[in-house]
Amino acid sequence: MIGNGCVMVIGGNEDKRAAHTSLLAEFVRRAGGGEARIVIVPSASDEPVRRAAQYRRIFEKLGVQQIHTVHAELGVTPDDLLLIENATGLFITGGDQELLMRHLRETGCAAAIVNAVRNGAVYCGTSAGASAVSKKMLFARTLANGREVMDFAEGLGLLPCVIIDQHFSERQRLPRLVQAVKKHGLTGIGLDENTAAVWEAGRETRVHGASNVTVVHPEEPEMLVLAHGETLPL
Repeated sequence: MIGNGCVMVIGGNEDKRAAHTSLLAEFVRRAGGGEARIVIVPSASDEPVRRAAQYRRIFEKLGVQQIHTVHAELGVTPDDLLLIENATGLFITGGDQELLMRHLRETGCAAAIVNAVRNGAVYCGTSAGASAVSKKMLFARTLANGREVMDFAEGLGLLPCVIIDQHFSERQRLPRLVQAVKKHGLTGIGLDENTAAVWEAGRETRVHGASNVTVVHPEEPEMLVLAHGETLPL
């Protein structure tokens, strides 16, 4: 589904110091460095304006000249959709992935993102933005009594054969990922914070970052825990 593009998913809480060794710097390099055309979509956040400004400052420090923000939560214009379609890098922030996908679908941004990646853009999603790349997207829903339960919704479908969870080790999410894998028969990918898995057309999928990526296969009893530089067996 990624076509000629690249999908980079981060487990949240990534290094935001604009260090040239950071995952955000890796995203910028893949998107074209100083020549990148980056579009930030902060629509998952409960503070989208502040969140977009934060990442804009980081990308500016990393040398990017062309940075735009598309606020799908406010509605979009045809020009906004063109910005997405013509971007070399799309950065989707954290927050609420179910809310994010609702905004993206209602505005046509979801289709524009998929087209951009198919044509060669780099998609980088952190936390909620990472979960959204699956076709079957995992999220937490709060019941009327305040109890949180696992639920599923339609994601972007950039990686249709996996289901992704984030803040994985930090929030002890292995049990819910195992449950999701059993329910849908998809390969589960658990992303630790400040850690990414990168899918690229024609290349092996690799782990980048400070911690681990956990892989749970629906037909194999043991999970795999992979560190920086290791290849995901997909």
